[in-house]
Amino acid sequence: MKDIVILGRSVQLHERSKAQMKGVTVGDSLTYKFYDGEFHGIPLLFLEPKGKATTPRNLSITAYNLTSLFQRPTVFILPACPAYKRQRLIDKDVYFVISDKYIHLPMLLANERTRKTKQAKALTPVAQYLLLYHLQIDSLEGLAARDMENKMPYSYASITLGLTCLEDLGLCQKVAEGSKRKVVHFNKSGKSLWELAQPFLVNPVEERIYCDEFLSEEHFPTCGINALAHYTMLNPDPERIIMMTAKQYRDFKASGALVRPNEYDGKIIIEAWKYPLVTSMDVEAEWVDRLSLAISLREDADPRVEGEVERLINDIEWKD
Repeated sequence: MKDIVILGRSVQLHERSKAQMKGVTVGDSLTYKFYDGEFHGIPLLFLEPKGKATTPRNLSITAYNLTSLFQRPTVFILPACPAYKRQRLIDKDVYFVISDKYIHLPMLLANERTRKTKQAKALTPVAQYLLLYHLQIDSLEGLAARDMENKMPYSYASITLGLTCLEDLGLCQKVAEGSKRKVVHFNKSGKSLWELAQPFLVNPVEERIYCDEFLSEEHFPTCGINALAHYTMLNPDPERIIMMTAKQYRDFKASGALVRPNEYDGKIIIEAWKYPLVTSMDVEAEWVDRLSLAISLREDADPRVEGEVERLINDIEWKD
């Protein structure tokens, strides 16, 4: 076991056994000591040179290969080095720790800055996506962030930050399972968890745009009143109402695919959402998910809509 200090915090490192080195080249195994460690709930692979450290270019190649092999960020534990060399490492996006004075761990530093600011008061888009996926699509109870990667349209680092937000708001806990793994445990289930989350939910709709024509053959799910009409007894509106992510909307707008876009009227209504469609990765859904739809319509003043949204929620089959 070995201890290092990152941002004033002691991090315990466990040296990898031979059984855990499958796939590592002979050259790398002779050049570095391999350790497993964790910082802010993110598993990391630490490499400590046995002799003099090689060039930034070679370190970059080694980090890429080992990160791909072990599916976790690679961090080098390096001896003191001059500023110009540290800058070369940063330019090549090599993660490193040099004593407790110099470090380059961009995604972890972003997490650290988040933790030092005031605690979250609302769900981030990723956190809300995780919660709604758990409630409607497939339970995340007992899974680690790494287990969720293939289920979500988000990176491992984004999922980790989303779980941290959920934990900050008291909706879940990250529980140790053994010495190297943390899994999520939700504090309530089903409708009870949904009700607990009410003060923290955010409207998924970032922008609502009208246009006369949309020059794209891509498939987009129906949202808004027309999605509510699909799920309930409400009559649909005559306009076509579709959902896409905010990034997709910006790309289509820049390409000229939206004919006469405006904020007031048109045959097509586009809702630009803060997060992707909540569904299984292999499913091309025709309609947005029920809970996101309910959140998006919470401020609708029509009493018919309010009643049908309540019906919508009561008819949900909770997946957790």
